[in-house]
Amino acid sequence: MRVKRFDSLGTDSGLSTDSPSLLLMPSRWIHRLRWTYHNILPLGVLFNIVTFGVCLAAAVAGEEETAKSPTPPDPIIAAVAEAKRTAQPIRAAEASAAKARLREAVARLSDRLKRDKDQGGNWRNYLQLADLEAELSKSGEPSWERLNAVLARFSAGHEGLKLTCFSEVREALRQYMVRSRAVDDASLPEKLGQILDPLPGLVESYQASHDPAVASSIQAIVGWLELMDRGQPVVAAVRERFARPNLFVEVSAEFLAKGFTAPVDTSEPVREIILGTDVRGTGHITGDRTLRLMPASNRAELAIVVTGSIAATTIGYNGPARIYSQGETPFTARKVVRISAAGVEILPAQADARTRTKINDVDVTCRARCVEKIAWKRTFQQKPLAEMEASRRAEIRLDRRIDEEADARLKELQTSFEGRLRRPLLDRGLFPEKLDFRSDESRLQVESLFGGLHSQTASSAPPAAHDGDIDVRLHQTFFNNMAEGALSGMLVREERLREIITDLLGKLPPELETEDEQPWAVRFPQTRPICVQFDNGRAVVQFRGQAYQKGDAEYTGMDVTAAYRLEQRDGGFVLVREGDPTAFPPNFDPQNDRLSVRQQTLRRLLERRFGKIFRSEIALEPIALEGEWAAVGPLTVTYVVMDDGWLTLSLRSAPTAPVGQP
Repeated sequence: MRVKRFDSLGTDSGLSTDSPSLLLMPSRWIHRLRWTYHNILPLGVLFNIVTFGVCLAAAVAGEEETAKSPTPPDPIIAAVAEAKRTAQPIRAAEASAAKARLREAVARLSDRLKRDKDQGGNWRNYLQLADLEAELSKSGEPSWERLNAVLARFSAGHEGLKLTCFSEVREALRQYMVRSRAVDDASLPEKLGQILDPLPGLVESYQASHDPAVASSIQAIVGWLELMDRGQPVVAAVRERFARPNLFVEVSAEFLAKGFTAPVDTSEPVREIILGTDVRGTGHITGDRTLRLMPASNRAELAIVVTGSIAATTIGYNGPARIYSQGETPFTARKVVRISAAGVEILPAQADARTRTKINDVDVTCRARCVEKIAWKRTFQQKPLAEMEASRRAEIRLDRRIDEEADARLKELQTSFEGRLRRPLLDRGLFPEKLDFRSDESRLQVESLFGGLHSQTASSAPPAAHDGDIDVRLHQTFFNNMAEGALSGMLVREERLREIITDLLGKLPPELETEDEQPWAVRFPQTRPICVQFDNGRAVVQFRGQAYQKGDAEYTGMDVTAAYRLEQRDGGFVLVREGDPTAFPPNFDPQNDRLSVRQQTLRRLLERRFGKIFRSEIALEPIALEGEWAAVGPLTVTYVVMDDGWLTLSLRSAPTAPVGQP
C-alpha cells in the first residue's frame, strides 16, 4: 500500500510502507541521501515553480482564448437586438405597397364572386365590397370609418368567411389600415423594442412549460411584426426554433395486408382469335389478392398484388380443324396507387403471365387421315407462338378485369382525399405547410407540419414510435393550430355544431344531446378557441368563448377547463377527469376577483353543460372496423403516453398487454 504526502507545492514524497526503513540503512547511505537532499531539492523546487508557472500561463491563455471566441448568442436574442438597433418608422411607400396588395386581393375576390351566380351578389352586398373598391380608388386618404365598417363585415365570424378568398382580403385590409395610420410615426422603434423585449423569455418559458397561453403570447408578437413588416429576422428565428413537424402517423404493411388479403376464385368465358384460330372456352381463375408497400421517398406507393393461375379448357376452330386443349397460365398482376400531398394517383394494372398448353386432340371435319396429320403438325409448329400470344391476351384480360374491379373503389379514395380533405383545407388556409408521404417494405409513413398564420409548432423531436399496427405521434400544436385556423373569431350556433359533428362521426354523441328549448351560440376568440396541453401523463383541455348567447340573452366571455390524467385499468386505458370542469372569465383570479351575478349565471350553465361533454371517465375502447376490414378485428390501444407536448398512441389489431406511462 502506498501512502502519499503532498507538500505545499503538491509534490509527492514517494514514501511507501513497503520500502525498507531508513533507520536500518548504513551511515554512508544516510550521508549520500543528505547530499542528494541538499543538492537536488533546489532543482525540484525550481521544477515545481516552472511547472506552476507553465500551468498558470496556460490557464490565462485559455481564458484569453475563451474571451476571443465567446459562445454564440441565442439566435432569437441576437435577432431581437438587431431588430431594435435597426428599427425605422413606416414610410409612405410601405403603405402604398400594402394598398396595392389589398387591391389585388379584392380583384381576386370580385372575380370569384362574379362566377358564383347564386350567392356572389349577396356576398358583395353584405361585405360592402363596392364601398371598399371606392375607397381604394381614391388618391388621398380614405375614410377610416368606412374601412372599419368593411373590416367588421369581413370579421363577422360567419363560417363562409373562413374561405381563403375572404381571409386574404381581411388580412390585407387590416395590414393596409395599420400601416397607413403608422406612417412616419417616430415612436414606432420604441414600441418595437417594448414589444420585442419579452420575447426571449417567453420562448424559454414555452419550451419548458408547453403552455398554450405562452404560445399565444409569442404568436401575438410574431403577428404584430408581420403586420408591420418589421423584425423579419426575429420572425425567421422564431419560426426556425419552432419548425419541427407536429404530426407523425405510421401504418404497418402487415396491417394493410390484412385488410386487403382475400382469395380469388372466379370463372370467365374465353373468346380469342389467336394466330387465326377462333379459341372458345372457359377460364377458371384462382389465387390470392394482397397489398404490398413499395419503397418510395417522396410519396407512398401501395401495390395491390394478385397472384394465381388461370386454368382454361378451350376448343380452337381453324377451318376444318378442331383443336381441343388445356392451358395453365400462372400470373402476377400489380396495380399501383401513389399518395402524396398533391392527391391520389391510380396507375393502370400491369400483369405478367406465361401460358403453357397441352393439346388433347385435333379433329377435322372431313375425316381424311392426311388432313388430320397436317392439322396436328401445324398445331405443334404454331404452339410456341400461340402460347406467347395467349400469354399476351391473358395479360390484357387480367389488366382490364383488375382495373374494372379496383378503380371504382380507388376512385372513391381519390375523390374523398381531394373533396373531403385537400380541397376544403386549401380553401380555408388549413392545409399543412408540410405533408410528406413515404413508404418502404414494412411501413407507410406520414409526416406533417401545420403552424397556421403566426403559430408555433413543435420545438423538440417526437418520441420514438412504438411499432404498432398504427402509430400516432401528435404534438399539441397541431391540434391547437388547426382549431385556431378553423374556429378563431367564428360565431358557431348549436344546430350548426351538431351538423358538423354528425357529419364527421356519422352520429351525434349522447353528451351533445340536450332538451333545452333555447338554442345557444358561442363566438370564439381570435386565439386558442379550443386548445389542449399534454404533459406529465395529463391532458388539459380548454374551451374559450369570447361571448355566449342563449335564447335572447347575451353573456361575456368565459373559459371552460377540464383536466384528465391517464390511468391503466382492466387491460386498457382510461382518461380520468380531475374534479369538475371549471368556468371563469379570461384572466380571472379566483383568489382576488369576484364574479358578477350575470357571470355566476353563465358559469353555472357552462359547468353543467360541459360536465356532460367532458365526461368523468373516457375509456379508450377498441375501435371497430367496418366492411372488409371487419375481419381484421377491432383496433386496440396498446400504448399511450402524454408528455412534453406530445401524445403518443399505438394501436394493434390483435390485443396485447398494454404499456403506458400515466
